[in-house]
Formats: sequence, structure tokens, C-alpha cells
Amino acid sequence: MKILFWNLNRKSNEKWVSDIILENDVDIAIFAEYQNTSFNTVISNLKDEYKHHIGYNYCKKITLVCKKQIGVVTKREQGRYILYTCFVNQHYYNIIGIHLPSPPHSDSSSRKLVIRDIIHDINELENEEKNINTIVIGDFNCNPFDEEIIEKDSFNAVLFKSLMQQEIITYGNKKWRRFYNPILHFISEDTMTYGSIYYSSSIKTLYWNSFDQILVRKGLVNNISSLQYLRTIKKKSLLKKVMPNDAISDHLPLLVDFREGTQL
Repeated sequence: MKILFWNLNRKSNEKWVSDIILENDVDIAIFAEYQNTSFNTVISNLKDEYKHHIGYNYCKKITLVCKKQIGVVTKREQGRYILYTCFVNQHYYNIIGIHLPSPPHSDSSSRKLVIRDIIHDINELENEEKNINTIVIGDFNCNPFDEEIIEKDSFNAVLFKSLMQQEIITYGNKKWRRFYNPILHFISEDTMTYGSIYYSSSIKTLYWNSFDQILVRKGLVNNISSLQYLRTIKKKSLLKKVMPNDAISDHLPLLVDFREGTQL
């Protein structure tokens, strides 16, 4: 199962979207800031082998395209995230697409307010579905070591598989289930997987930001076979000098390849 996430930065990107899905044989593609891309055109370009899933239309930030044979149901939908259940290759997954508030217009406390709503809805969904094969993917607008990702009452995500042996964290009379964040394992100079967004500021920028990330529950920790920020689509660069080409998007797409099945 291949999952793609791309923040389209409100650009008209029909050809780029169609090409990236076909070139990488993507099963499920989630997009943020997608409004200026015509998904009717995208589906037509994909020869009707894919479908554009329309939810309740409460969320203007996230949308989903997937292969026709994949079953998708919208379970929760809020302003900045959507919770789906997806039936893929005889397995059910809870897949959550998110777009958290962005800096400099917000801070970590603003993002944590949204995250707590997301976690509440995830916990409810996991209990309803009796399924913790949960994937959170999207634009977190923070980096893997930031407090929004790692704090217990936020995403409670760890960056090392060994820490997932302790799946539930208890403090006082409260319990939190951990996520695993695989990004650190796959960031590499060899593969040029540096991050997804690189922007100039009033001070010299020295590194890429990994704002676009994926988190998984314990049962899916060993299912991630590859993760990369794509720099080209059909050999056409998505960069302008060292940064994402803003004429296309200010973010690079995130592509994650899952092995089939689960390894609990």
C-alpha cells in the first residue's frame, strides 16, 4: 500500500497530481490546501481508475483520492482534519489526514488545541472500530522533536522503534497510547531525503523542516518499507535552486510505502 501526502499550497496542479499518482502507483493520496486544483480533471487524467472521495464537506483543508477498489468511509470531519476508515488488500486502517495551524500565524499551543481534538476523535474511532491500525499523515507544521509531536497529551510520538515496546504510557491515573514517527530513520543525505519545506527568514536558514510527517500505531511499526520526500515527478524537478518551487508548491510530496498486512 502506497500513501501519498502533498500540500498543494492552493495552486492549480492537476497535471502534477495526476502524474505523481500514476508514476508511483499510489493507492491512497491525501492533499491539503487543494481548492484550486480541479479533481474532476485529475480523475479524468487517471482514466477513471481512481475516485475522489467527498466527505461531509466540513473540512476545507483535506481531501482524498484513491484507487476505485479501496473502500473509504468518512468517520469524523473537522476544520483541520478528517478521519477515514479504509479497506485495502483485506485489511482495515484508520487513516487521518491533517493540516495543523502554520507558523508564524500560530504557535505550539494553538496546534496542541487541535491535536487534542484529533486524539480524542482517534481514541473514539479506535474503540468503535475495535481497530488500532491507525495512521496519521499530513502537514503538522512542526518538526519531529517539537513538543506537539512528542508530549504525552499531544501526539505522544516516539522516534525509535524500541520505545514502542511500551505502547501505553501511564502517569497518575491517566493513560496515553503512543505513536511511532519513522521520519528519523529515513532522513538521509544519501537519498537527499532532507525534509519537505525550506524557506527563507530574517535569519539564515540552515536546515530543511520536516513538517509533512506520518505517525503509526504499534501494530504498523514494521510495515513501513520506505519513506521519501519526492523531488521530481516524471523527471521534472519540484525545486527552484535549493527550495521547493513555489510556482508548484512550497512543500515537497511525502510518499510512504507500506508492506501488506500487519505485524503486531
